[in-house]
Amino acid sequence: MFFCVTDESEVRNRTQTSAVMESRTSRAASVLLSDPCFQLHSIQYLLGEGAEPSFSSSSTACPVVGAVVSSVAPPLPVSPGNAGSSERKHFSLHTYTDYISDHEKNKVELMLLFLTEESKQAAACTAPTSEEDLCPICYAHNICAVFRPCSHKSCKACINQHLMNNKDCFFCKATITGVDDYNKTA
Repeated sequence: MFFCVTDESEVRNRTQTSAVMESRTSRAASVLLSDPCFQLHSIQYLLGEGAEPSFSSSSTACPVVGAVVSSVAPPLPVSPGNAGSSERKHFSLHTYTDYISDHEKNKVELMLLFLTEESKQAAACTAPTSEEDLCPICYAHNICAVFRPCSHKSCKACINQHLMNNKDCFFCKATITGVDDYNKTA
């Protein structure tokens, strides 16, 4: 028999490393879940769970996306009898066994479970946001930037994107000379 004897400092280092990794994972989940463009439903769709997204029957996929997908993954079989019917095949990573290993699929499923739990915990301890506190441009992020000299407000994402191409205020067209952090006082 072989016994691994570890000293107390090695156990402490392993515990600290584990805590750091857990902290980084929670931070990554927090950032991902706070992004207004991210939806857990997208990951569920990848796994073939839930209903197909509700697109109008006249909508078609973007040609660029179709070109990329067709060069990477095999086309989904469509029989002439059910093309366009309600019995269309649903997308699922599970259908691509030649390209995606079971280990990778399991990692996606575990990530979905983890993010679902993190989402529930975040929703339980997050105070509801007033509509007045939301950016008037995107309505996705809280107001956190105030423009100089006009004192109009938006989120940093919107003003940073706008300032890449334009130096005028969204609202009054005054030239923005600076952007300050905004903290709402109660």
